[in-house]
Amino acid sequence: MKNGKRWIALITLNVLFTTAMPAWARSSRPARSREDLTLSSTSGLSARSTQANRTQRDHPSDVPASIRQTGRWGVPSDLNWFVNEPEALSASSALLMDADTGAILFARHHMERRSPASTTKIMTALLILEEGRLDDKVLISERAAAVSGTGLGLRRGQRVVLRDLLWAVLLKSANDAALAAAEHVGGSEEQFVARMNAKAASLGMQGTQFSNPHGLDHPDHYSTAFDLAILARQALHNPTFARMVQTREAQVAILTGRNGSVVKRRVIRTHNQLLGQFSGADGVKTGYTSLAGRCLVASATRGDHQLIAVLLNDSRRWVEAAALLEYGFAALGGRVSSVGVSNGGSVDMLKGEGG
Repeated sequence: MKNGKRWIALITLNVLFTTAMPAWARSSRPARSREDLTLSSTSGLSARSTQANRTQRDHPSDVPASIRQTGRWGVPSDLNWFVNEPEALSASSALLMDADTGAILFARHHMERRSPASTTKIMTALLILEEGRLDDKVLISERAAAVSGTGLGLRRGQRVVLRDLLWAVLLKSANDAALAAAEHVGGSEEQFVARMNAKAASLGMQGTQFSNPHGLDHPDHYSTAFDLAILARQALHNPTFARMVQTREAQVAILTGRNGSVVKRRVIRTHNQLLGQFSGADGVKTGYTSLAGRCLVASATRGDHQLIAVLLNDSRRWVEAAALLEYGFAALGGRVSSVGVSNGGSVDMLKGEGG
């Protein structure tokens, strides 16, 4: 009977989420283009693109075709479906947090350590913003140029303004850009990773350890849904980070030739399919590796409330993120009566945690 109810809930959700979103639910905060930001840059982008890497790829191939075609999200009629049946979620770990108060509205296996894939780059970006000088020109090392996975196709000896590397880290999820920026800001990858772990400890991310700045799988590289929500909440307090992660498109430049006299320009686009499609969506970061599965840290703001949803190893990350966020806004508006946490099959009442 329980399995039957679960399948009914899943089928119902799929049908509802492939229908058009009503006009009243469309975002009043459209995703920004780079020109909306106050960040100054003389940059543009590169002409050389790289082949998508099968080990780490954040492209939204998991979005159902019907949703890609319509470009819209439906709203589930039963906002409590995953609270009543937490095992119906595809995500191995899930968490929904009120970004303003830190209150947890829903959690399932949220303290389990898992590979975070490119959601790692939230920490990388935060440290770049806190410790780097965005106008610096970064010399690309052989090590950075050789890193595998999604990237800008950087080559040794090229130069890229740190600000543009940051755009590539957050929108394109470029591994070569992440490593180049880490080497520049930290002095070396190892020193930068040490700062990542020190920052994680200072934020109380007790279930997290980083071994690289890009998120490629490593036995000593892991985090939890709870820790990633803490990290995203901290990062969103940085106004530059918050503006960048809600941007759908940016232009960056790669400087080549003698003294960087040749500028190769390229437009990069976000992998976040919620931006411009889900009401109020304004961040944050996708991730994928063969070990981590499809991951997502998503944020959305409606009225005075901002929510953060974290989904790790979730083949239905877009649909389930939308469901979690809709549930959260309804809960904060008093339309649903229960909030819960699940470490297995049971759900218990959980009070919000301030701070």
